[in-house]
Amino acid sequence: MAVDEALREELLAMLVEHREAAALARDDPSLVDARRAVDRRHGERIWEILDDYETWPGRRLVGDDGAEAAWIIVQEAIEDPGLQHRSVELLEIAVAYGDADPVHHALLVDRVRMADGRTQLYGSQFVIGRDGRLEPWPYDDAAAVDRRRRRLGLPPFAEHAAAMQLAWRERSAGASTRATGAR
Repeated sequence: MAVDEALREELLAMLVEHREAAALARDDPSLVDARRAVDRRHGERIWEILDDYETWPGRRLVGDDGAEAAWIIVQEAIEDPGLQHRSVELLEIAVAYGDADPVHHALLVDRVRMADGRTQLYGSQFVIGRDGRLEPWPYDDAAAVDRRRRRLGLPPFAEHAAAMQLAWRERSAGASTRATGAR
């Protein structure tokens, strides 16, 4: 199967629009509903793609960048858990055939398990705790998490957690700078 360039371009354009809407909503909370509308529209389109092709839009269909665009849109579609569940199943099949990045599957597995109130397997998901600090969503055995991460070429959980903490501190500092107008 040759790459469907029109579908690839559509997914890449959706990702650009998704990122723009997210950035605008982050800077201006009054635009959150507009971002949700973009996410809903994109989710509906991904559902159509999954129905039409009966497979994950993987490397063979939309190239590496198109497959990544589809994954990002689904990974961040937290208001459509049905889409995430269906996608994780199709991604698993695509990974088995070498048509998708196993890391994409792993991260979506954690996102779906978190949404279902279950422990994560790869330690990729973090939440804001009661004290306002970033903390990992509960995960199973730490050694097993690191073994799974290592199999995928991901850094150990401790390194990942430290990077997440740093990114959170930097983002929080930037948000407070924007809120106060300080430079």
